[in-house]
Amino acid sequence: MAAAASADARRRDGRGRGESEAGRVVARFGQRYIVALDSAHVGASAATEVDAIGRGRRLAIVVGDRVHCSRERGLHVIESVEARRNLLFRADANRTKPLAANVDQIAIVFAPQPPPQPQFAWRALLAAGAAEVAPVAILNKTDLECDAALTQLEELARLGARTLRLSARTNPQSAALQLEQVCRDRVTLFVGQSGMGKSTLLNLLIDSQLRTGALSRRGTHGRQTTTATRWFAYGPHGAVIDSPGFHEFGLGHLSAPDLAGLMPDLAAVSQPCRFADCQHLEEPGCQVRAAVARGEIGRARYEFYRQLLTQACEANSLRARR
Repeated sequence: MAAAASADARRRDGRGRGESEAGRVVARFGQRYIVALDSAHVGASAATEVDAIGRGRRLAIVVGDRVHCSRERGLHVIESVEARRNLLFRADANRTKPLAANVDQIAIVFAPQPPPQPQFAWRALLAAGAAEVAPVAILNKTDLECDAALTQLEELARLGARTLRLSARTNPQSAALQLEQVCRDRVTLFVGQSGMGKSTLLNLLIDSQLRTGALSRRGTHGRQTTTATRWFAYGPHGAVIDSPGFHEFGLGHLSAPDLAGLMPDLAAVSQPCRFADCQHLEEPGCQVRAAVARGEIGRARYEFYRQLLTQACEANSLRARR
């Protein structure tokens, strides 16, 4: 009897607002959300998706969150968010915003055409390292001349990424098989610059009509939501996350030691710098700059590090003024 009372208490939030339902946030539109409720009803074959709002503005909610909802006057209200395994950020108009939570791996899609920007993939690797998730570099459109892209793929492998080579257009069956092997039983966030074929790859994994319909669904405010990040269940234990409006990962929360430690080529420098708090800028006795001078660290990678360090300092200054 006590167990039954305890179970009943768990179904109610602290304010007595009725039964609490658990689920997953699968899309976010401003302060409105779509939650896939757990299939707890007999005969249910899939989670039921409902529109929801958060309880108060201080409750931070992102796609991928496990949440608990109550119901008030026919509306689902997110009362609490379970502890996250990780959280990824996006950079948007000089601000860093939460992107997705509880991710297992990041799939970085690029192709020979249009020419990929190395810094996009480098930022993705840093985001993956900071969140302790696995990076997967996917070279699409291998039917095109791709010597430069292959060189980039090899570099990403040296920097710790698992790599795939495929052509979704000319050999979709092989591409689908490779993707299925990588994504099975994992939560995978797909990112890629425009024109790299990310949507084509996702359509090999998810029914294209389902994906298009979900991403164009109107939010509860009646707005078109074609750029909303969206979680799609993939098999019994996995998911793929599509983020059409994504441009680059936000890294402003990382410190100088974080940045250097998450860049394998900088972290591999065997000799310690003269100063323990060296930021590898102008300090005397810096072994990282010495490695750059010897050609052991690429000049472009080092300039990328300096750029990120400047951005991190600016982000810290902005936070201090708030």
